[in-house]
Amino acid sequence: MSSWRWRTGMGWVVAIALFLSAVSALAQTGGLTGAAKGEKGEALVGYPIIIERQDVKGIYKTKTNKKGEYIYIGLPIGNYKVTIQDPNGRDLFFLQSRIGLGDPTTLDFDLGKERARAAEDRQKQVEANPELKRQAEAQEKEQKQFTGLKATFEQGQLLMTEKRYAEAAAMFEQALPLAKEKNLPVILAKLGESYQKAKMYDKALDNYQKAIAAKPDDATLHNNLGNVYAEMGKTAEAASEFKKAADADPSQASRYYFNYGAVMYNQGKMDDAAAAFGKATEIDPNFADAFFMRGRALMGKLDMDPKTGKVVAAPGTVEALETYLKLDPQGKYAAEAQGMLQTVQGGVQTEFKKTKKGKT
Repeated sequence: MSSWRWRTGMGWVVAIALFLSAVSALAQTGGLTGAAKGEKGEALVGYPIIIERQDVKGIYKTKTNKKGEYIYIGLPIGNYKVTIQDPNGRDLFFLQSRIGLGDPTTLDFDLGKERARAAEDRQKQVEANPELKRQAEAQEKEQKQFTGLKATFEQGQLLMTEKRYAEAAAMFEQALPLAKEKNLPVILAKLGESYQKAKMYDKALDNYQKAIAAKPDDATLHNNLGNVYAEMGKTAEAASEFKKAADADPSQASRYYFNYGAVMYNQGKMDDAAAAFGKATEIDPNFADAFFMRGRALMGKLDMDPKTGKVVAAPGTVEALETYLKLDPQGKYAAEAQGMLQTVQGGVQTEFKKTKKGKT
């Protein structure tokens, strides 16, 4: 009986020893807790907290809860780097702390205070380094210039929408000294546009040419300069600019060839006009107006058969006009296109209408 009691007593001794061992192990660890706030004091919910032990390698992870709070218990005693990340896993900033025995160490994250502290540190670095200070002053000056440029540009744009073109040009002139690098051709182009709409063509030419000198491969600038030349009646110069625009931007070449064709048509050069409109239709087979203008240009080459006395149309005339009517049957040129077809082939217009009706 005494032997049984002894064995039972030994069992309690072992159990007590194991318990004391566990308590001893827990006593060698600590914890970390805290809260995370954004720049406006809002709770940062679901933000990862990465806890990295510095003395001996070890990484522990947790996240903030719905109140922006976090806790991690059972960290070995030591020095730690604790990083808060955004929900996409991008590091925001880190803090360093030592974890001791007992109650969890409190470590709060405040994004607003951290941004302010970082800005203050940068300012101290700038003040202590003449080169950094010079760079900071240059950046500040550039930012002020950009702010002034943006405000002046927006005023000029507003005046343009109000059709106060001369006043808009004056506003863009104020913006010009503030414009640098990529902004320079933009302001020059707006000056060209405002002077063009104000019918001040010499100044429009001057500014568009300066814009092109700054950005020679810009198709839009060449097209706009071509429009100015066209309004001035300088058709050769206009045609040259439209060709440059088409070469510079093949994706928009149909529009630029159309503009070139219009200049040639107004100059009475029907072969050149028809060829240009034909180029536009080759590039864009759905460009209805280009088909019409090609037909109209070819109408300028009508001839008369001396034997029969019948009207003879240049090759491609009927096809161009019919294609226009198929693409845009109710278009602004529809009546004129039908009249031209009647002129060159008396029955074509009627036959075309019947065919169209049968398809619907």
